[in-house]
Amino acid sequence: MSEKGQEFFKYLDDRKAAVLSEVKSLAAEDRTDESNILKAKANIYDISKAVFGVAEKAVSEEQLRDEFLKKFGNITGQWEKAYEQAKAHDDSYKILVEEAKLSAVSEIKEKAAELF
Repeated sequence: MSEKGQEFFKYLDDRKAAVLSEVKSLAAEDRTDESNILKAKANIYDISKAVFGVAEKAVSEEQLRDEFLKKFGNITGQWEKAYEQAKAHDDSYKILVEEAKLSAVSEIKEKAAELF
């Protein structure tokens, strides 16, 4: 893995650890719903690592950012649709889950653009 790839993975691991720390804190305060919402966000960091690994094997380093964002966009598009459906059905819990996931997606895309 390239140096930039290692830096990206470290960023993802650090963000996941921060979110899971908050999950633990919320759970300790019996704020289960909020804790569960953030668990969904934490999973996004692992998903992005898997997608990045696939993209890295498929293309050269010069094409990596575009390939990662393309593959990641295919997945995140489903979450955007789920968010819109939750809004249409006025499902406040699902809206919060999807917003948390999309928040992580936004952070990850920004970091990828910065690094690559």
